[in-house]
Amino acid sequence: MHRTTVKHTLVLAGIAAAAAAFAGTTTAAASTTNAATTPTVYASHGAIYLKQAGHTTRLTSDTVSRQPALSPDATQIAYVHNGTIWVMHTDGTDQHQISDRTGTNPTWDPSGVRITYTATSCTGAPGTFRTGTDGGTTSEVLTPAACTTQDAPLVGYITG
Repeated sequence: MHRTTVKHTLVLAGIAAAAAAFAGTTTAAASTTNAATTPTVYASHGAIYLKQAGHTTRLTSDTVSRQPALSPDATQIAYVHNGTIWVMHTDGTDQHQISDRTGTNPTWDPSGVRITYTATSCTGAPGTFRTGTDGGTTSEVLTPAACTTQDAPLVGYITG
């Protein structure tokens, strides 16, 4: 690289850093550090994994889990286990079923207290249901509207 090119590159980098400081934003290095400590969850070959600070941990021992979703406070994971919705802590403890029917696509509400998921409704078509993170209760029917006053077909608790 030519001396002039290096000088221009350093000047531009200095301007970018000064602009970031003036705007009150963090530098790229700080953002990278935060991204490295923020956990991510994923499924591979039917197992749920947590990746944090460059370290990956397998959280489930079987091969029937998929669709993990990290809670808003990053302390719990909702996931599909053997066709039903389950929750566990990010260290893999307290794995328990929360849905009273088969379902997919668990999604946390912003408060992290409830989870919505998709399951077969009273019409036989897909519907949206909501339940708490403790399990053991009947899921609330959100859609379709025709099913909000009717019981949906139950599957029951599937253990294991």
